[in-house]
Amino acid sequence: MALTASPRSVPPRPEPSVPGPSAPERTVNPEPKVNLAPVRMTGPRARRSLGTRRQRVLAAVVIIAALGFLLARGLVNAMDYYLTARQAVAQRAQLGSSDFRIQGTVLPGLRQVGTTLHFTIGSGPVHVQVVSTGSPPQLFHPGMPVVLDGHWQGNVFSSFQIMVQHGSSYVEAHGAKGRS
Repeated sequence: MALTASPRSVPPRPEPSVPGPSAPERTVNPEPKVNLAPVRMTGPRARRSLGTRRQRVLAAVVIIAALGFLLARGLVNAMDYYLTARQAVAQRAQLGSSDFRIQGTVLPGLRQVGTTLHFTIGSGPVHVQVVSTGSPPQLFHPGMPVVLDGHWQGNVFSSFQIMVQHGSSYVEAHGAKGRS
């Protein structure tokens, strides 16, 4: 025997009868009234969404990664402000022809040919031949510690800028002569 489902009908609920006057008949208005008066906004406006949550998280991750990269790059540059002549000679193969700063003391034997200056810097027992195309500062002389910007060209350091290092104390050039 097969069971078949028959649609169930729910009998309507009888409306409670209330003694008294009968309710007025309802009429259906085919055309609703439209208010054409301008609407005045008095509250705060709703802001547009700044994207989905996933987009905001992704943007935050990208910004944090960029800031982290810049911070790390700045710290590395600050730590490796310059290499001593000894360090630069030891790392010559790794440095290749990339620009970097080298520090050393100018040794005697400056030679200028046209606008090119040839000299040697030293750091302990290590000496580096330098060819500089940048104009030397006024205080540049043998025995002066310098920092040079440039790169390796074989065994010679090719410099395009010379910076003189000086101490924090200033010694007056004429001493007590100028005083009365």
